[in-house]
Amino acid sequence: MRHWVFLFLFATMPLCARGLKFDSMSHNFGKLLQHKTVHWVTEVTNTSKHTIKLLQVRANCGCTVPVPEKVQLSPGESMKIKISFDSGMFQGPQEKVVTVKTDEPYTYFLLINVNVVKEYSFTPGVMEIRNFDGKAVREVDLSSNIKSKKFTIERVECRDSCIKLKKNSPTEVEITAVGDVCEGDHTVLFYLSGLKDPVYYHVVVHLLREIRVEPSHILFMGIHAGTKALRSVTLKWKMGGYKLEKMSCDVPFIRIAGSESLEDGLRINLESIPGKMKKGYGTGKLKLRMKTSAGKVENVLVPVAYNLF
Repeated sequence: MRHWVFLFLFATMPLCARGLKFDSMSHNFGKLLQHKTVHWVTEVTNTSKHTIKLLQVRANCGCTVPVPEKVQLSPGESMKIKISFDSGMFQGPQEKVVTVKTDEPYTYFLLINVNVVKEYSFTPGVMEIRNFDGKAVREVDLSSNIKSKKFTIERVECRDSCIKLKKNSPTEVEITAVGDVCEGDHTVLFYLSGLKDPVYYHVVVHLLREIRVEPSHILFMGIHAGTKALRSVTLKWKMGGYKLEKMSCDVPFIRIAGSESLEDGLRINLESIPGKMKKGYGTGKLKLRMKTSAGKVENVLVPVAYNLF
């Protein structure tokens, strides 16, 4: 028992006192706008009986610059370290560390926290339209910044014709997505009062798909050129009674070998044509056109990738 007590005391006792004492080793700037520079000054004192040299004072990010008044402190001497932080294009909570190395056997760490916010904000921040079935109407609101500076929407535009925009008020825009071609990521430009450059806003449209594809990619990888390879893809659906109307593949050495009906779907079989295979890497698409008895059409694109050697 005495042995364990001795080990515990030995492990918890410092070998010697640290020579530098900081009046503060951390600082929180709170909320800060983008493209702003702020400063924090901490004072450090040499509490030892010998001179201490600063070998290195550096931050873990170029946005943070520490500048010590001196590089050497005599016993009892104090100095200040000024630390500047540039918020730049950061967004959200940030934590920066300044490392102070001396000729002591210690390394000191100074911690900075800040929450960087934009001059403006949108609600929602990114508009995601899920289960899109041909048309969707959503609204986006513009909010003021932490200093309550009021922005208004002067103009709004989108280069994609399937996205329709309507300004309902100086701070509210109605966004309408129309047509199957609207699937994907779209950029809406907001021109705000007091800002020279437009603000980019993202609208992401996810189509409501009744057909599930397994696997999501067809891979002809690691195949020797001139050999035959077989692959298949399965299409499944819960309702709709889809039938295959048309199919094609734009990879030259792959042909569609046929299809077979399943209880809840369809399997498409593909095979390579050895005589047309060439070494290298490439991509393509399997294109399938499915149609129900009611006339509903679903175009399915399955990515194809190959690597022949």
